[in-house]
This record gives sequence, structure tokens and C-alpha cells, in this order.
Amino acid sequence: MKSYNVGKQLSFFFIMTFVSILIALILAEVFIRITKEYVTPAIIREKSLLYAASIFARHVFPQHEQNIEGKKEGMRWVINAQGYRGAPFSPKKDANIIRVIVYGGSAVFDQNQSTGDDWPTRVEKLLQIKGLDNVQVINGGTPGHASFDSLGRFFSEGHLYEPDYVLLYNAWNDLKYFSEDRPLLRVFKPFNEKSEFRSTYQGVFDEIFCESSQLYVRLRDRYYRRKYRLGDEGVITDGEYSNQVSASALKQYRLNVAMFVDLAKNIDAVPILLTQARLVAADNSDEDKSRIQYRYQKMQHDTLVDAYHRTDKTVFEVAKSKNVTVIDASSHMTGNGDYFSDHVHLSNSGSKRLAELVANRLAEEITETLL
Repeated sequence: MKSYNVGKQLSFFFIMTFVSILIALILAEVFIRITKEYVTPAIIREKSLLYAASIFARHVFPQHEQNIEGKKEGMRWVINAQGYRGAPFSPKKDANIIRVIVYGGSAVFDQNQSTGDDWPTRVEKLLQIKGLDNVQVINGGTPGHASFDSLGRFFSEGHLYEPDYVLLYNAWNDLKYFSEDRPLLRVFKPFNEKSEFRSTYQGVFDEIFCESSQLYVRLRDRYYRRKYRLGDEGVITDGEYSNQVSASALKQYRLNVAMFVDLAKNIDAVPILLTQARLVAADNSDEDKSRIQYRYQKMQHDTLVDAYHRTDKTVFEVAKSKNVTVIDASSHMTGNGDYFSDHVHLSNSGSKRLAELVANRLAEEITETLL
């Protein structure tokens, strides 16, 4: 009889525990649905830029139109049918058009500006004001791309668009490899759509649970962020913060820039190199430093400043050895907090300033050529 009573008590305990957990989950589900925005991977996918895997770069925009609402109210990101940001263009260039392609990562894509106000498009508008109304500027920026991605895209596609001028504006994403002594081949990870968990279901059951429970969606997000170590700019680098710049990584960067220049000359285009403007500077205030995402490079502040200094120096050395133009955006903008929303991405005033610097120098280059 005593054993029977114990059994009843255990059954009652487990039933009450189950019911309590169920009630807690229901309450949590209701709370999330009331207080949080309803999201699923399918909804996020509709609001996100779509990428496709590529052999010559970590990823590309697919060759179909995308019209995405940006993070700020009223901002839109438009991708044309060729897979580039901005207005449509014909792959075959008209004879009277002077075509410029600007390569780089999100700092070229200009993520804080609506399409039409991104700095490469602003360059085109400024050149038209200067009387160069036959100049077409193509925004070849792709978030996440480093100099080797830009080189790969130019080599495997960009040359077919017959550019007259090609600009390279890369550094921040290259610096993510500057604390690595291993060769780029051994550390570079190509695009994997499966890791895009925020916008991609991870199987049939994952889709069912995501569509049924917002609590599951939130817990799922935490789990996959830890699993893939993803932040807003991709994978967060493992290991201790470094106080040294890898000689092999710097050598790789130099080779990327030099090969970009050589490729441009091989197709009779004029290469122009830019130093990258950034918030990162030796005299940053504590407020400035709070806006710099050190976790992607895993460098101490002074080391990051030194690494950037070395990329600037490399750009000038390559330009001198190959007799090409440098637009020194860094010397005009670096460290000015008004020009940046964070470590490298431009504010509206920063976008305008960079467009002015590039347009003024490009106008001189084009005018000299025409004369």
C-alpha cells in the first residue's frame, strides 16, 4: 500500500512539473508575441539581401533584381539584374560611355545610404555636374568582400563590362586576416548558405517549429549564433587579441592590390587605388573606441591602427612601383567621428565627403585623358 502511495505521489509530481513547464512555455510564447516583432527565417529572407556562392569570391549577388528595405526608415537597397547595386546597365558598353567600376566591401556598397545616395552613385552625379555627363559609375561593392574578393570578381566578370577606370577601396575586411600566420588558402571560408540560419531553415522540422513558435525562433537564434560564431559582419574570430601584424597576411594584401592593378592594365583600363577612410585612429576617444568592432580582427587598438597604417603604406608603394593614381581618402577623413557610423561605415556626411574626393580626382584623370 505504501509503494502504491509513493507511485501516486511521483506521478502527481511529474504531472504537475510537466503542466508547470507547459504553462511557463505558453506564457513565454504569449509574452514574446506581444512584446516582440513576429519573425521567421522566411520573413527575414524577404527583407534581406540574397547571396549566391561563387568560386572567385566568397559570394555574389544573384543576377536578378532585389529591392530591399534598409535598416533605417525610408532606406532601400536596390540590386539590378546584373547583380550590382544601383541602376540597370548594359553589359555591352556604348561607345560614347566612360565606364567606372568601384570595387570593395560594405564601405563601397555604402550600407547606410539608400540606393542613389551611395557614394559611387554620388560620384557619377558630381561628374555630371562638372560636365562629364557620359560617365557611368557602377557600384561593385559587396558587403563582406576583401581585396582578394574584389580581384576575383574583376578577373572573372568585371573585365567583360569594358570599364575605362576601375577603383579599389578595401582594407577593413582584409584586416580580419591580419592576425593570421596561416596562408589565406587555409583560413578563408567560402559562403555557405546553410550558415545563414537567420534566413534559411535548417530542415523540415526546423521550419515547422519556426512557423509555430516565436519562443523557438528566439532560442534557435541564440543557439546558432554560438554555433557559427556569427556577428553582423560574419564570423567572429577565435583566439586572443593580437598585438602583432602578420607578415604573410600583409604580403598577401600587397599581392592582391598589385594584381588588381596589373589586371586593369591588361584590359586597357586605368586603375585607381584608394586608401580606406575609417574611424580607427591613434587618438580615438573612448566614445570612438566604443564604436569600433575589434572582435572581428581580434587586434588591440594600437595594433589595429598600425595594421591600417601598413595598408595605407602598401597602397602607396604599389601605386608608386606601377605608376598609378592614389586617392588618399584616409588623410582627409580618418578619425573624424562625424564621417562614420562605426569603425568604417560612412554616415551621410562621410558619404558625401568621400564622393567629393573621388569625383574631384576622377574628373582630373578623365579630363587629362580626353585632352
